[in-house]
Amino acid sequence: MAYSDEALAFATIPVNHQIRLEDRISYLYLEYATIRQDRTGVVAYSSEEGENIAHTIQIPVAEIAVIVLGPGTSISHAAMTSCARAGATVIFGGGGGLTSYTVATPLTTSSKWAIAQARLVSNEARQRDAAKILYKKQFGLDDVDGMSIAVMRGMEGRTMRNLYRDLAKRYKVPGFHRDTTAKDNVNAGLNLANSILYGCAAAACAAIGVSPALGVIHRGDQRSLLFDLADTYKPSLSIPIVFKHAHDLEALAEIRRELRSALVGERVLEGMLATLMEILSPHLPSRDDDRLIGGRNHEVAGHTQYGAD
Repeated sequence: MAYSDEALAFATIPVNHQIRLEDRISYLYLEYATIRQDRTGVVAYSSEEGENIAHTIQIPVAEIAVIVLGPGTSISHAAMTSCARAGATVIFGGGGGLTSYTVATPLTTSSKWAIAQARLVSNEARQRDAAKILYKKQFGLDDVDGMSIAVMRGMEGRTMRNLYRDLAKRYKVPGFHRDTTAKDNVNAGLNLANSILYGCAAAACAAIGVSPALGVIHRGDQRSLLFDLADTYKPSLSIPIVFKHAHDLEALAEIRRELRSALVGERVLEGMLATLMEILSPHLPSRDDDRLIGGRNHEVAGHTQYGAD
């Protein structure tokens, strides 16, 4: 297949010239579609049962942060390559809220944020300070300096329990309890909303090249940092939206639509990126050029031949 001049030019755009994360569309959801790379870019094909003509949608992968592929989708190797090169995180969404993630190309050429993350997670005191920032954002508090981590953890548990109770009462969902395996509209909707928030968090992590596995509050899971970031938006954003559509016939579709609008309106991608930078900035290295370990607590310039006679 011959590619257009525009497609070939796109393939050579440096990562630091790509569209910034906070300026992208939050997410695109597709189901029952075939995603392929054609000569002009990434395209989704779908057809209604009994139809011979396929509907075609051009996907602006360079302008999207997260692409969610639901049931009945397939994607080609070439299309996945274009998504990753464009810095778009792709989620394969299965039943019950189960998801898997692809890794997008970082929208930075520097390793400074990854170095800062390593410095943060290797020091318990630094992690406690970062955890307080995350809890502060989750609860909307102005000052948490006098609170211990244990107190804030207990506050989180009570807040979530009371939130579920109050929303269940308001939207007439009797006997609600959180169960990730349940098929009712609320539990299935919470699974869906969580997956979308985790996808946004994965895009934020990918944008600056940090590891989702190295969390602050959450630990031991490959998605620990995604949980940390998503939790700051669940009480105020995603959970109320899910309960609002508890009795809709097409609840999941309505949740996706309203959540997408909320992600844009509340500038969630920008907020997650700002949160990452806030907790990591105190631990940034003083330099971010290419260097080599020099021994005795110093470094030497990289890209230099040190084996001269």
